[in-house]
This record gives sequence, structure tokens and C-alpha cells, in this order.
Amino acid sequence: MILPKGLSFSRRGVSVLFRNPIFLCFTLLVAASVSVITGCSRKYYRTQADRDVAVIYAEKRAEEACTLPPLAGIDVDPRSRFFDPSPDDCPALPVPEPQLFGYALPELVTGDPHLAPRRSDLETDDEVQELPAPDAESLELGPLAGLEIEFEPGAEITKTKAAIVRSTSPRSARPSYLEGDVKTAGPASGRVTTGLDATDVSDARPGSREDVDPTGAILLTSGEAPEPVEGAGVDSATGEMALVMPRSADAVTAEVRLAELIRENEQADGERHGDELSLDGADAGDDPDWDPTEDNRSDTEQLRIVPIPQQFWEQLPETCVPRMLEFESVREEFRRSYPEVTSGGMAGMLSDAPRLTLPMITELASLNNRAIQTQKERLYRAALVLSAQRYEYVIRPRRRGNGSAATYTHVRLDSTTRNGLVVPTETGVQATTAMAGQFLASFANSVVFTFNGPQGFAADIGSDLVFDFQQTIFQRDVVFEGLTRAERNVIYVARDLIRAQRALFVDLATDYYQLLLTYRAIEISSQDYFSNLRAFLQGRAEYLQAGRIPRVQVDQFEQNALGSRSSLVGDCNSLESALDRLKLRIGLPPEMPLNLNLEELESLTTSDELTVTRQLVMRTRQTLLDAAQTRLGDRDAAVNGATVLINRLRETLRVRRKIEGITEESQAERETEQLGLRLALLEARLQSDQMESIRSRELKSDLPPAPLIQFARTIDLVESKLSQAERAALLRENLDLENDVADAVEVDQLDERFRKLRRQWDSAIESRELDRLPDLVEAANELLEVTNALTTKLVGDLLPADGIEFENVIVQTVADTVALVDRVETSDVGGLDEVEVDENSAMLLALYQRYDLMNQRGELADDRRQIKLAADDLKAILDVRATQTLSTFRSEEGLVDFTADGGTTRLGLSLDTPLNRRLERNTYRAALIDYQAGRRALIELEDQIKLAVREDLRQLRLQRNQYEISVARAALAYERVVSTRLQLRLAVGNVVARDFLEAQQAFTSALNSVARDHISFIRGRIELFFDTESIRLDANGYWSGGQDESLELPPLPDFYDANPNPYGRLPARVRYSDEVRQNH
Repeated sequence: MILPKGLSFSRRGVSVLFRNPIFLCFTLLVAASVSVITGCSRKYYRTQADRDVAVIYAEKRAEEACTLPPLAGIDVDPRSRFFDPSPDDCPALPVPEPQLFGYALPELVTGDPHLAPRRSDLETDDEVQELPAPDAESLELGPLAGLEIEFEPGAEITKTKAAIVRSTSPRSARPSYLEGDVKTAGPASGRVTTGLDATDVSDARPGSREDVDPTGAILLTSGEAPEPVEGAGVDSATGEMALVMPRSADAVTAEVRLAELIRENEQADGERHGDELSLDGADAGDDPDWDPTEDNRSDTEQLRIVPIPQQFWEQLPETCVPRMLEFESVREEFRRSYPEVTSGGMAGMLSDAPRLTLPMITELASLNNRAIQTQKERLYRAALVLSAQRYEYVIRPRRRGNGSAATYTHVRLDSTTRNGLVVPTETGVQATTAMAGQFLASFANSVVFTFNGPQGFAADIGSDLVFDFQQTIFQRDVVFEGLTRAERNVIYVARDLIRAQRALFVDLATDYYQLLLTYRAIEISSQDYFSNLRAFLQGRAEYLQAGRIPRVQVDQFEQNALGSRSSLVGDCNSLESALDRLKLRIGLPPEMPLNLNLEELESLTTSDELTVTRQLVMRTRQTLLDAAQTRLGDRDAAVNGATVLINRLRETLRVRRKIEGITEESQAERETEQLGLRLALLEARLQSDQMESIRSRELKSDLPPAPLIQFARTIDLVESKLSQAERAALLRENLDLENDVADAVEVDQLDERFRKLRRQWDSAIESRELDRLPDLVEAANELLEVTNALTTKLVGDLLPADGIEFENVIVQTVADTVALVDRVETSDVGGLDEVEVDENSAMLLALYQRYDLMNQRGELADDRRQIKLAADDLKAILDVRATQTLSTFRSEEGLVDFTADGGTTRLGLSLDTPLNRRLERNTYRAALIDYQAGRRALIELEDQIKLAVREDLRQLRLQRNQYEISVARAALAYERVVSTRLQLRLAVGNVVARDFLEAQQAFTSALNSVARDHISFIRGRIELFFDTESIRLDANGYWSGGQDESLELPPLPDFYDANPNPYGRLPARVRYSDEVRQNH
């Protein structure tokens, strides 16, 4: 060891020095100080803080009787965008260069967002999709369905049921049941026009998207797929399609087709009998529209629909088309325009962005939402403050002044050198007592070494041990205020965090359902655009080719089509903006591609479809009952009305089975089918009776009718009898009655004779062989006699011949139909639960459970406590202090001894009289004012909560009522659209194009209203549960009760069970004054 110059030790001095216990203690103290200079590791302090906070969280939940859910820490999930992979205690700065697409969606517990939805129309990948050929059921529909539907002349339909194979040659009197709602235009016509026929009015399938073409498509006849439309280039390797602007020659293809179609329809219109516009006194809305035999049809005509010209697809924004193609109805339209596109090519055009459900959205938000993470950190900070306050009440080392120092001095004076080393050491502990006293114990040691002094080496060592205690007399609660506030703040912030998480779920659910509504608007707007576009194309073709309508109507059609396109583009743009806002709320980067899983939208749409069909059922039922009261003797109207009713009930049961996911046919559906067959037979019987009456009247007239009239009446009657026989055979099979195969063969033979006879008649008329006409009339009469015999055999045990008994059968069948509807359906057609929540109970539930109200009560107690603290400051300040100091002396043996001889005792009493308390007076008065303001704030918050609950219930009732109105509007608008289209086409009354456009706009508005009101009801229900604090989130931030449309709130708990500490809790480890204690 090298010592400074002049510094030396004798062996004896060093030996004495190291035998000195004071020196040894000093040496050990210095060594310990050196070892703790650097302190513990960063990780140790961080984990200790986390452990203390976790303990505080657990204690607070226990204090609140577990009314608080588990409190989350601030550790960021590794899947989060905010996760920092660098070391926790030495984080690295991020890369300063901004990045795009720097975050990918992680694996989620709630599902796989990358899982593509199942699309039945895109399952085949390697073959060119054939143009879908809608069956007869698809011709039924809809309000926006095809403008015209035609059968190719000479086409045949084969029906196999009960061994019956019947011809499909048109029959003038064939009822709608055997034509799948496709009616003949006339006895000699080879076409059936139904797109604008009365059957559309009663064909109730609003909202159906499976078997219905909802786009207003123009249906043409063909046995082949549509001709390829140029303008779509398809990559043979990938199936990807590129849109190419079509040549000008292609642009008029659709118009030429429309013009041809119009001319054909004009010819068919000329052949249509006036009495066939409606059935025997039944208006368009009462026309039967379901064919109970259509499901058994083995071969149906192939139909094709005039495609939307490609140029109109290309006019849509690139971002809009993929959103439209999310819906199968739009994809069907696209295939018609681009027939070469494969399933793979179609799938490649769809958005490949991750598809999120609401549970996935909430899980992502729980990982990435910045506001929630900030709330978690705020709670953590509050817990850290509490841990520091609690630490004040345990014996702890002082924050500063625990250490040692060393000061070396070198003095040279008058040629004399003196060196010295001073080493002061000090440490102490302190604590705040439960009575607000301050306790301090400190140890101070001073070591002074003198080298080369007058006495040579000298050591002066002295120590002091000090005990100090100070107690305030009147301001005890003031000392506790820091701990009190910290304890209560943790509860406040915890409640704020929980409520913020629930509010986030409500906001996410609101955004999610609003997005679903926007998607729904895109589908409806697309259908509306296609329909209006076709109306415009047809109108222009009529104007250019046939001159049927004035130019102003064509302009109206075009204006409406442009308005529909504008609405569609606006909906697509709104969707993109809403998706970006959703990303920000979740915490995702705006540039991340994102989409929604539309399965819930499909479920809601199906539910709305069921509600609308139920509305149609109940409307038809009421119409039937009204008609029965006003037209007691109108058998045709009764049968037709019952037929419409049973058809709509059948559709309701079909949709209900789809919603419930049941594949097996229910008993109600079987009963519905049997009633439909009975009504079909009744309809055929009534038509036969009517035709037979007309024929008999004409044959018995004074002037015998010409052979032409005789043949027409006879052949029509034969056809109606054959239809009656066929329906009787179907009903017999359904009832498991005896059904002779020979009868079926005979029906087929008679059908062949019927067709042959009609061809002979047409040939004789065309070749002007008038001498053959009487023989053909005689042959028709013979055929009628044979057909009558067969019909009597098949129908005899099913329908009575007596007129009165037959009337009774009609009355009973109609009554059975109404009874079945009453049994299956109810008068409640709203589709949403009744709002039967007791308003008072709901308000009390909210007042019992709302976390923000609990915090407001606690803050009112804080304001009350501030009055006590301010009043204490008005008093005199009286403190008592006691200090005991023990000093050391060095004995001759070098030992340290603390004795009373070296001690000092001090007792003090300090008094600060309240001679000047002006500021304290003002503080006290302000505290009183703050308390009253707090009471008013509490009352105001209670009133706001009650108002919110009342408003929620009021809005729910309104939304349910609006939903019922929208459903009724949709049902009414559905019939209005079809009826107006029919009247416009037939030039009935003063109906013009504007009337049709207004009807279609009303229907589109009604469909949007149904979806909007349904989703508004769901959102209102979530708001009600949020306002009553009844939402319980899972670990992923999702409320499983959000998709349950039930309005049953949780039972009202006991107030003190929900609020174990109504005004908050005070720490139990300290002694508050009685005034403070009794107010908590």
C-alpha cells in the first residue's frame, strides 16, 4: 500500500488499530456501502413493483366482494402491435424510418380471420361455370325479378308423379299450380309471359336470395348457355379475368335482344284473352302462386337472362366491384356478363383481406386499443402511488442520508505538514404510526484520523443514536389523507377501466353492425341498379325499335338508373371509410386490408325474410277473412285467397327451417303441402265447372256456335279436365289412397290425343280445309267424354258431385287453411321481442350497478371528508415531540459504550394559535361549497342514468314499432312493384314509368328500413345493457350476450350486495377520527 508522503504507521499502532472494534465496524460498514453503491438490478425493482401491484389488485377485488372483474396488468401481449421485443429494462428505440404494412394479424383465440367463407357457387375451381338456369321457383319471385319470362316455342316439360307423364303443350285453362306459377297466354299461344303477370303479385318471397333472381333481370328462353359476351379476357392458367372495354358493336347487343323480346311480347299480348288477366273475380294480389308439384319436376326449361352489358360494369369504381361480388346475387349477374370466368377467376376477384367477426374484432381491440392500454397504465400508476403511501406506514430506511463519506485533508503550515481523514457515517429508519405520529431512529458515526499531528497518529471516533417521535394532536386526519386518497383512487380508476372496456365493446359493436348495414345497402343498391338499368335499356329499346313509349319516360328511366349507380358508389365509399375508422378504433394501421365475415348479415337477412313472409301470411289471412265476410258466395275468390295464404305459409316454414338449420320436413310443412294439393284440386274443379258452364250455355243458345267456337270451348274443357285428373292423382298419392297405374297411363294417352287433335285443328285452319272441322269437333267431343269418365273416377271420392256438398268442402278447406295459419303463426309479426322490461326495475338496476355512479358517491364522501380536514386546519396546531439522543465515549480498552451518561432527552410542545386563519377559513368555506356541488353532481348523474335507461327503452319500443312498420311496408311495396309493372306493361289506366320507378324506390327504401331497424334494435339492446351495467366481458373483451336478442335484464340485486362499500372504504390499519370514520 502506497501512502502519501509523511504518512506512516508503526507496527504497534496498526495492531492496536485493527484490534479496535470501532475501526472494525467502520471497515465493515465501508465494505457494505461499497457493495450496495450500485444497488439491486433493474429487473428486481420491476418485478417487485409488479408483485406489489398484483397484491393490491387482489386486495381491492376482495374489498369490493368481487363485484369487480379481474384487473389486467400492463404487460403487452406478444401478439399486440405495441409489443416491444427489446429487453424490458433496457428498451431499444424503434427504427425511425416509417413503415407501411408492418403489422400482420396474429392468431386469434376467437377464430381464424384468414379462413375463407364457404360459397356454394365458387366451390368448383377448374371448370367454366355454366350460366345458372333458374327453375320454375326462381321465376316466381320477385318484386325486382325479371321483366319478362318466356318459354321457347315447342319446349316440353316432363312431370313424373304417381306414374303420370303429361305433355307440356300449352293448355289455356291449365291452373297456375301445374305451371309453377307460369301461366299460358292463350289457348293457342306457344309462349307464357309471367314476368309481368298477376302471379308476381302473390308470389311472396321478399328477401329470398337462394331461389330468386332479385335483380330485375330480363329472362329469355334458350336451351343453351348465353352467348359469350366479348370484353372479358380470361387467363387460361389462372382463371383471372381482366375487364376490357367492349367494342361499340357489342354495346347494342342487349338492346337488340330487348327489342326482339318486346316484339314477341306484343304478339303474345294480342293473343291474351281479357278474362285471363285475373282468375274469376280474383285480383292480381289474390292469384295463387305456388305449384305444389314443382319440386317433383324432373325436367325444366333452360332459361337465360339478358346480361348487363360489360361497359356498365366498367363504369363502376375498381374498389366497388369486389365489395359487390361479396353477394351471390351480384356474382350471378357478373357471370352473365362474363360467362368465360371460372370459379377460380371469380374467387380471385374477391377481396382476400382477413374477414373478421365481432368476437375477433373485440379480441384485436383488447390487444391493440391505445386508449385501453393507457387506462391500464393509469390504474397501474395509481397502484404504484398506493404502494408508496403504504410504505410510509412501515419501518423503513430513510430515502436519503443512509451512507458514508470520506474526506482527506492535507495542511502545510509553517513548514509543518498535517494530514487528516474524516469519515462520517449516517443511517436511519422512520415510519408513520397508526395515530399519525412520525417516528425516526438514526445512527450517526464520525471517525477522524489525524496523521503527523503533534501527538503523531490520533483517532477521534464518536457516535450518536437518536430516537425522535412527533405527534400532532388536532390534524391527525390530514396526515392520513395521502394514504386515503391513494387507496380510494385505485378503486376509482379500476372502475373507469372496466367501464372503458365495456364502452369499447359497445362502440365496436355499433361500428360492426353499422358496417353490416352498409354491406346490406350495397347489395340492395346493386340489385336496384341492375333493375333500373334493365328498365332503362328496355325503355330505350322500346323507344328506338318499337316506339311504344315517349322519350320523356326513357329519360326518367335513365335518370333513375344514374341515381341508383350514384347511390351504389356512395355506399361503397362509405364502407371503405367506415372500415378505416374501425381499424383506428381497434388500433390497427389504416392501410391494413380488412373485411368482415358476413355470416351474421346473412343470418339477419334470413331472419328479416322470415318476418316479411310472416307479415305477408298475416296480411293474406286478414284479406281472406275480410273477403269471406263481404263476398260469401264467391267460391273462386275464397279458393284463390286460401291458395295465396297457404303458399306464403309454406314459404315462411321454409325460411324458418333454414334459420333453425333443420333438414327434415316438419309436420306443419306436410300439412301445408296437403292443403296446397287440396286447394289445387278445388281450383281445377272450379275452372272446369266454369268452362263447362260457358260451353253448355253457348251450345244451347238459339244460334249454334260456329265449329271454331265449339272446338275451342271443348278443347279448353278437355284440358281443364286433364289438369283436374292430374291433381287428383297427386292428392291421392299424398293421402296414400289407391292409385291405379293404368289410370296414369290413360291420362298420358289422353294427353297425347289432346295434343294430336290440337295439331290437326291448327293444320286444318292453316290449310283452310274447312270440311274437316266438323269431324274434329266430333273427335273433341269424344275425347271430352273419355276424359270426363277418367276425371270422375279419380276425383269422385275426393270431391262430391253435389253442389251444396262441394260448397261445404270449399268452406271447410278454407277454414282448415286459416286454422293451420293460426296454429303455426301468431299475430305477432314483428320478429323482435316485445319490450316488456319494467322501467322502474331497469332504472334501479342501473342505479345499483353503474360504476361511474359508484365513483360519484365515493367522490361525494371525499368532498365530505375535505370539510373535516379544512375544519381541522382552523384549529390550533398542537404538536408533541420527544427526542432521545445517546452518545458514545471511548473507554481505555477501546470499547464503545452507550450509557445514560452520554444521553440527552428532549420533550417539546409546540402550539400555533389560530390568530390568523383567513386562508384556512376560505378553504373551509370552499369545501362546504364543493360538497354541495358534489351532491348536485350525484343527483344529476342519477337523473342522467335514469333518463338514459328510459330513453333506451323508449328507443327500443320505437325501433320495434318501426321494424313492424318497415316489414309491412316491404310486404306492401313488394306487391305494389309487381302490380305497377304489370299495369305499366299492359297500359292499364294512367300508370306511367314514373309510377313504376316510385314503386321500386319505395320497395328499395322498405328493404333498407327493415335491415336498418333490425340492426338499430340490436344496437339499442346493447346500449340498454351497457347503461344498466349488465354487460360482462370475457377475457377477449367480448360479450357473448350481444347476439342474443332477448330483452331480459339480470335480476335486481340487493343494493348492499352490489355496493358493499357505498361511499368507499377507509384503510383499516390507521386510526381515523370518529367523524371521518362514520361517513364511510
